[in-house]
Amino acid sequence: MKKLTQAFRMAIRSIGGNKGRAFLTMLGVIIGVAAVIVVLSQQAAKSEKNMAYLKAMGTDRVDVYADTWMLGKDLTADLQSFCMTLPELIEGITPNQTMWDAKIKYKSKLTQGTQVYLGSEYFSVCSNYKVINGRDIAYMDVQKRNRVVVIGSSVKDNLFNFRDPIGEKITINGESFTVIGVYKSKSNSDAGNNPDLQYFDNVVVVPYSHNRMLMRSTTNYQFIVKVKDSSAIDDTISKLQVFLKRKFASINYPWGDPYSVWSNNEWKEQTEQMAMEDTIMYAILAIISLLVGGIGIMNIMLVTVTERTREIGIRKAIGAERRSIVSQFLIEASMLSTIGGLMGAVLGTLATLVLCKLNLKMVVFPQPAVILLAVGISVFIGIIFGLFPALRASKLQPVDALRTE
Repeated sequence: MKKLTQAFRMAIRSIGGNKGRAFLTMLGVIIGVAAVIVVLSQQAAKSEKNMAYLKAMGTDRVDVYADTWMLGKDLTADLQSFCMTLPELIEGITPNQTMWDAKIKYKSKLTQGTQVYLGSEYFSVCSNYKVINGRDIAYMDVQKRNRVVVIGSSVKDNLFNFRDPIGEKITINGESFTVIGVYKSKSNSDAGNNPDLQYFDNVVVVPYSHNRMLMRSTTNYQFIVKVKDSSAIDDTISKLQVFLKRKFASINYPWGDPYSVWSNNEWKEQTEQMAMEDTIMYAILAIISLLVGGIGIMNIMLVTVTERTREIGIRKAIGAERRSIVSQFLIEASMLSTIGGLMGAVLGTLATLVLCKLNLKMVVFPQPAVILLAVGISVFIGIIFGLFPALRASKLQPVDALRTE
């Protein structure tokens, strides 16, 4: 224990006596550790952001597009009836027609960029919305073409401020509707505020039976099917494709099938795979910079061995063992890499905060596990690259070392 303490003191004295050289030696490690932390933290934040967006869209859903213009008739009733024959797979189905640039007014107030969706009583279930005030669209609202709407939290804030909107009338492109419900915010939840999800709060949903009045159309061509479990998605997609193929069997469409069926889970898997590939690539580059830092430590330790050859000879002449010489230089190399790793952790944390705020508009703190991993790798590399100079020092013969000036 006494010898180990003495080795630490000698290492501290050596590093302290050459502060400038020690800092330059650690610079590669500092940059490498910072790079590892920034890369892993930023990629994790990107993945989290993408997953939050997909979750806001609604999980376990299947999107259906059908070119009903080519078919010449509406598929809504037939598709709904077919889905209701699969209760073990499907929880609900809704049209998902969208009105762009709709003018939505309440008295003298006008919203900006609001999306108007025409859906059924299953729209909330299929699109992961929850009504927190009032009620949702009902089956009879669709059948009787009731002029009712459910609004998102941003629309409520923009048009009504703190006033209760239930029972109030708004106009959509001049047509009057009564507000019956308000959706819970997706961008401001218990998990925190996510400005990127405000798009999902700036919505208005009306019964799809108002399609002709609002969109001058008699058919729906976009649908969302909510499956009961993610394990049922593939089976649901297969059955929907068979149904649509049968419906469009008489249509000779020159550019492929006039319909498509896909799932958000496919996007999720692709997003996760791309994120993993990017993380591996950037992590390899960051680790290469750490290796460069390790080479720098090895070089400076070789110089140190050369400078202290006479000291090594004296220690061996008075009985110092090889392992004590090895431990002395290994401790010095590991201290350089450890100090560099800690400095790199501080730099990496600050860089993560700045870059994620600029690039992702998020405040991201590196996970403790990421910091420990980066610092641990730097210490390991320091020991590995310090081993060769340490062994070289321990192999010096006392007579040869004492001759050296």
